[in-house]
Amino acid sequence: MAHSVRDHRDSPADQLRAALDNAEVAVLRLRPDQVEGFLLRLDQLETQFQALESGGLNLLGERTRQQSLINRLDGRPQLVTKPAAQVGGLAALRQKNPPASGEWWHLDAVEAAQRRHLLRRLLTSLGVIVGVILAVYIALTYVFPPDPNAVLSSGTSGQLPELIARGQWEIADKLIGETLSQMTVDDVELLIWQSVVAAHFDRQKEAADAFAKAKALAPADRQAVFWSTVGNVRLAAGDLTGATEAATEALAIDPNEAQAYFVIASVAEANGQVQDAIAAFEKAFDLAAESNPQLAVIARVRMGMLMQSGPPMDVSTTTVPAGP
Repeated sequence: MAHSVRDHRDSPADQLRAALDNAEVAVLRLRPDQVEGFLLRLDQLETQFQALESGGLNLLGERTRQQSLINRLDGRPQLVTKPAAQVGGLAALRQKNPPASGEWWHLDAVEAAQRRHLLRRLLTSLGVIVGVILAVYIALTYVFPPDPNAVLSSGTSGQLPELIARGQWEIADKLIGETLSQMTVDDVELLIWQSVVAAHFDRQKEAADAFAKAKALAPADRQAVFWSTVGNVRLAAGDLTGATEAATEALAIDPNEAQAYFVIASVAEANGQVQDAIAAFEKAFDLAAESNPQLAVIARVRMGMLMQSGPPMDVSTTTVPAGP
């Protein structure tokens, strides 16, 4: 009898289930040195499935678990891409293990597609903000004459996120230079853009000078807003680390700076941290509801989109960066 039980426990189907168990646990905390082995185990799992199913075995439940695991990886590719980046990246691992045809070997492409989708959403949000600002500006022109400097600055600032999203850094650089040369007064946001674009081209002195000038122009009681603007510009330029640092600086000055939470939420979303992004968008909404209704609306829309598309939210593990 003991021999019979052991044979059943060690059957191919049980071995497959055990391999599934291990994969479901391993994916939660992959170390760089474990990534290659994890991907190879997924290959082996698929081979086991095909062999057992060709023999007539019904593995519907196990297939459902496998697909759930794959869906988790598709939803959060950074679970694999982040540790893989420390050992040369998925492209190098694919070359080392041909044919590497399973979709889990191509999560870097999934992550890139997610980033492009997120960038389009960010640009849409920025477009709404710019549209509201322009609408207010146009309305005010019926009472007050337009400020040529404001026209130049808002026009250029509105074009820069899209240019950067397309990778047209040279055009953005030239546009900033031409605009600044035509203005009779300095503009804080445009100077921040100048510092970010100059840093991209490794013109560090120009970047530092532009940033220092922008910071000096910001009033003492508007420093939190200044750092939030820095975060927004860095976010639009794809500098997620710099955006987070700027937003954190803003919250250190004013823990109730709604725009800083919006930046933090956007960075969390870009990194696939859905629960943190939802919580930060909600915080931005709460803080902006009365003082900045346009931002509040955008934060609520983004939060709703995440709640519809992301995995179920576990409130117990949700964290929101808070000011001191």
